[in-house]
Amino acid sequence: MMSKEKTLFIFEGAKTEGKLVEKLECNFLGDKHAIKCVFDAEIYQLYRAIKDEGNFSVDIVSLLKERTTENAEILKDYHRDSFAYIYLFFDYDAHSSLADDKKIKEMLSFFNDETGEGMLYISYPMVEAIRHYKDKESFKVLTVKCKRSNCPYKDKCLDKDDCVKEPHYKHIVAAGCKPQLSNVNSYTKQVWQELITAHLCKANYLVNDTFVLPTSLMSQEDIFSKQLEKYIDHKCPRVAVLSAFPLYVLDYFGCNRTIEKLNQEIV
Repeated sequence: MMSKEKTLFIFEGAKTEGKLVEKLECNFLGDKHAIKCVFDAEIYQLYRAIKDEGNFSVDIVSLLKERTTENAEILKDYHRDSFAYIYLFFDYDAHSSLADDKKIKEMLSFFNDETGEGMLYISYPMVEAIRHYKDKESFKVLTVKCKRSNCPYKDKCLDKDDCVKEPHYKHIVAAGCKPQLSNVNSYTKQVWQELITAHLCKANYLVNDTFVLPTSLMSQEDIFSKQLEKYIDHKCPRVAVLSAFPLYVLDYFGCNRTIEKLNQEIV
């Protein structure tokens, strides 16, 4: 999959995702120089923007140009056929007023080919999941509530008031991560090796019940299906904390090359 052909990254937000990918490129992926744009809205608003009379219909590059003047400037010399690969990075955001797990399923089914309409990667519950980490042992079983006021069982829940009042996930991460992970700009190659290893082991544990580095690829649809089965479709909906970006790394390099890079000594 490694190629000099043009790649388009589409982020939900402007700040965190861009910084993450910039540092990931410098320390782990190599100097990629992908074109980067921001949709500047939740995944459910993307769903609404591309759903037309029951079917998905989208020229994602044209849509991005219409979203912001910054996108229009970045993409002024490009059209859909300019890009060999398109990747979308969004949050699960189950607390959104537009949230709907059926929509997530549809989106993952539609955006399932980076050489076609694009490949969608989802962070659970949000992009900040990448740094919600202290050690591998605690991270293996780390879950968080994800629905809040959208919980389908809230009317029967004795703790619903306290649940809704819980801190925003960003505050939970700030209190629950290693202090050195608070600033993405300071992430070294060693930090990335540790985080990517932890998240890939966690994804493998979610899908295959084994907390080791995966020896086969895992689709975003399979990951969401297991999130539903094990955590979301329960009386207190939760998600296993999991970042999209290590899964992109796995797909990009493949299992063997990813494991090799993760085990490289830091010079």
